[in-house]
Formats: sequence, C-alpha cells, structure tokens
Amino acid sequence: MYLHIVSFDIPYPANYGGVILIFNQIKALHEQGVKIILHCFQYGERTPQPELEKYCHEVHYYKRSRSLFYQVSPIPFIMRSRQSRALIKRLRRDNYPILFEGIHTASYVWHKRLRGRQKLLRMHNIEWQYYESLSRLTPPTEVFEKSYYFLESIKLQRIEPKVVLHADEIIAISTTDAAYYREMKANTHYIPAFHPNDQVESLPGRGEYALFHGKLSVPDNERAAIWLIENVFSKIDVPFVIAGMAPPARLRDLVQLHENVRLVENPEEKEMNNIIAKAHINLLVSFQASGIKLKLINALFRGRFCIVNDHMVSGTGLSKLCYVRNSANAIRQTVEALINAPFEQRKIEERRLVLEMEFSNRENAKKLMELIKFATV
Repeated sequence: MYLHIVSFDIPYPANYGGVILIFNQIKALHEQGVKIILHCFQYGERTPQPELEKYCHEVHYYKRSRSLFYQVSPIPFIMRSRQSRALIKRLRRDNYPILFEGIHTASYVWHKRLRGRQKLLRMHNIEWQYYESLSRLTPPTEVFEKSYYFLESIKLQRIEPKVVLHADEIIAISTTDAAYYREMKANTHYIPAFHPNDQVESLPGRGEYALFHGKLSVPDNERAAIWLIENVFSKIDVPFVIAGMAPPARLRDLVQLHENVRLVENPEEKEMNNIIAKAHINLLVSFQASGIKLKLINALFRGRFCIVNDHMVSGTGLSKLCYVRNSANAIRQTVEALINAPFEQRKIEERRLVLEMEFSNRENAKKLMELIKFATV
C-alpha cells in the first residue's frame, strides 16, 4: 500500500496546527501498514528531519521559492510558490495515489502528466475565507500585509472550483467545511483532524490558572489574546497564562501592564502539554470559524474546563464538552464561577466517550484508507 503525500511544509517538529495534523496522520497511516512517500516544501527555519524517516518509505524535500514575482501571478502565491518540476518528475515514476495536503499544494491536481492518477485533496480550511478574515483582522497600518491577504483571498476563491473539479476526493476537516465543498463535489468526505493524543489524560481536581494558547504570530490568535486581556482579565483577579510561538511585541508589551497575566514564549511540545495539564480553565476564543482548531482537541484531551466561543467549535461537534460563551461579560462570569470548582471524574468519562471514538487517529486512518485506491505494484 503505497501513497504519495505532498505536504505544504516540513511536518516535524509538529508545533503548529497544519503540521500537527499531517505528522500525526503519517504516523497513523504508517501503523496501518501504508508505505508513505512524503514530499515536503522547505522554507523559513524548518530543516530536513530524520524523525520523518521512521514513518515514511521515502522523504523528499523541495525548496519553496517565495519570489515577489509570484505575487503578480493569477495563481495564488501559496500555490505558485509550491510548484516544482522535481516534484512532478518524482510523482510520475509510479502510479500510486497522491494525497495533497491543503490547497497550497494543489496546483498540480489538473496537471496533464498526472492524468489517470487518483488525487485526493485534504482541505485544511476554506482557504479563501480564511485569507479574507486575515485581511480583515490585520491593522490598516500594515498596508502590504493587509493587501496581500485580500488579493490572495480573491485568487483562491477564483481557483477553488478548478481545484475541486480535478480532485477525485475532497476530504474536509469539519462538518461545516464538508457541507460547503459538497455543494461543489459529491465526493466530499468528513474526516476529523489527526492529533497527538491516544487517550484522554485530563486530571481531576483543581488547576492553577486560566490559559490561552496558540501560535501567537497568527493575527487571529494575537487579537484573541489581546481581547481577553483587555476585556476579561484586566477586570478580574484570576491568574491568566498566554503560551505560544512568536508572540508579537504589542502582545508582550500589554502583558507587562498586568500583574495577573504571564506570557510563556515558544514552549517545546512537552512544556506546552504540561502547561495545559496544570491549567484549571483552557480559554480559547477565535474571531474566525475556519477549519478545526487543533488546540481545542489538545485542550480537551489533556486539560480541565474549556471555555470557548462559537467560532472555536463551529463544525466540530465538540460544543457539548465545553462552556460556549461569546460576550466578554459571559466569559468573565464563567471564569469566576469555574475557577474554584473541582473538575470531576464524570467529566473525564464524558470526554472519553466522545473523543476516543470520534477523534480516534486509528479509526480515522482506516476511514481515509477506504477512500484510497492503492495501486498494484
């Protein structure tokens, strides 16, 4: 059972949303006996990783060119900058099925040299909506960044029908995304995100603080953290921890103004898991309902109480395990009500019934394999 997987980034270390999904999917498929030929685009500070060779039959790396020239291409920059002749050449060496991870990697789904191959596309978001939201969330002072997100959204929306038409199977990450793509293609399937958890490890009793965590350089996460400080934790005497990668200067400066707020910058995976386990409340809000928030899955598997807003749980089926609150007042009141309440064993059992079935990596790997037409060697 051979399968090509084309990844938009090197999926290790698995330290942010998209690569967490891909890395844990690779592990789950490997456990089911799939021989994975992994293709990764390399850019930024991420480098080739020997860890991937434990789970993959082959691993290939391609430099991602981020030339400004690509900004004027009608193909979205996130797709144009991930085109590679070397990739096409390697894909043509056999007739194995190909799983493209994200619309980022999908500029070859209609390539004439891949005709007759089964091409599956995992959609990590409704990407044009995500970029439109990023444009809206970016301050007007950041003119270039705001314009880039806006133009990318338009290009993605225009090219999306062509991508969906030429993919044999669309695999959505949430039920809302699945409903959206099913309007364009009948062969759309919902398979939840793969994640690093095998079983619920939440601890009963009381934790030490409320926690917000995420990749803090992402505009939505930065805005959420600042909103929570200004509208919730500046008004109540409850310890609040913000943890995540690459916090911007504006957030660091704001944290310094509040004695009950602490920032943990760039924690390693083990440290982050420990921070989640020690929290009494995982407080996760978002200003955009896109894809699925892997940090929510992690918080439910490892943490205690979860307070979220509607955007965080949209299309996940996880609202029944959380306290869903949307206004600052409602969030403040719920934090104050829960901060001294013990997290009970019965809540852990409720989570096990839902999470260890619906979000089982093993079972979801089997669902994915049912869609794949493995080639005869």
